[in-house]
Formats: sequence, structure tokens, C-alpha cells
Amino acid sequence: MKCLLNEKVRESLLAGILLIVVVAVLVFTITKSRQGGIASVDMERIVNAHPAMKEAITSFQKEISDRQKELNKMKGEEKVKEQQKMQQEISQIAMRLQDEAMDKIKKDVEQVARKKGYTFVLEKNSIIVGGKDITEDVLAVLKQRAQNESEQKKTDVSEMPMIPVK
Repeated sequence: MKCLLNEKVRESLLAGILLIVVVAVLVFTITKSRQGGIASVDMERIVNAHPAMKEAITSFQKEISDRQKELNKMKGEEKVKEQQKMQQEISQIAMRLQDEAMDKIKKDVEQVARKKGYTFVLEKNSIIVGGKDITEDVLAVLKQRAQNESEQKKTDVSEMPMIPVK
């Protein structure tokens, strides 16, 4: 009987310790998530609105146009060989331009996340629940930067010397 009682006490004690450990882990996890925080962004919207991606698309289209003009001057087998070579080069250019644009986009998202105190930023479409959506904050930064650049260009033009017209 005494042995049975000791066993029950031991089981209760172990269950109590386990419960305390589980609660401590939960409290620690909740505290850590509040300190760092998790945010989400709609990368598709940001990519479509980001000037770096627009610049990359413009550069890519110009590159294709320039190369197409060169290709149109050629004939026969030379044209076929050059076309294959250009396709590979254009593919590499597209990847390079996209990588450069994505680096700039990631830096802008990271800047907003840091400013807002978030440690993790996830793609909005890859999570079901959780994380504050900071897409609008990133888009606001992009809009403000575009306005500042536009005002800077106006200032640069207004400071140009005037040439009298006769």
C-alpha cells in the first residue's frame, strides 16, 4: 500500500513538473514572438509597384529591341546562329535584372520591417493566419521615395541656367 501511494505521488509530481515546463515554454515563446514579431507582405503587389522592377522591365525591353534590330540585319544561317546565341544571352540578362531588382525590393521590405520592429517577414500567400501585413507600409515608402525623386528632378531642372531666345 505504501509503495502504491509513493508511486501515485511520484506520478503526480512528474505530471506537475511537466505541466510547469510546458507552461514555461509557452510563456517564453509568446514573449519572444512579441519582442521580435512576425509580419507578412504581398510580394506580388510590392514587385509590381517597385521602381526597381519597372526599371528592370524597361531595360530588358530595350535590350530585346536593340538585339532584334541587329538580328533583322542578318540573313540565313548567320541569323539562326546569332538568334540562338542571343536567346541565351537574353535569358541571362533577364535573370540578372530580376535578381538586382529583387535585392532592392528585399532591402526595402527589410527596412520597413526593422523600423516596425519585426524580426521575420513571410510571404502573405504562404501563411494562413498570423503576422501583421506591412504591405501598405512598404508601398507607402515606395510612393514617398518616388515623390522625393520627382521633386528632386523638378529642382534640378529649375536650377538650370536660362538661355535667352531671340
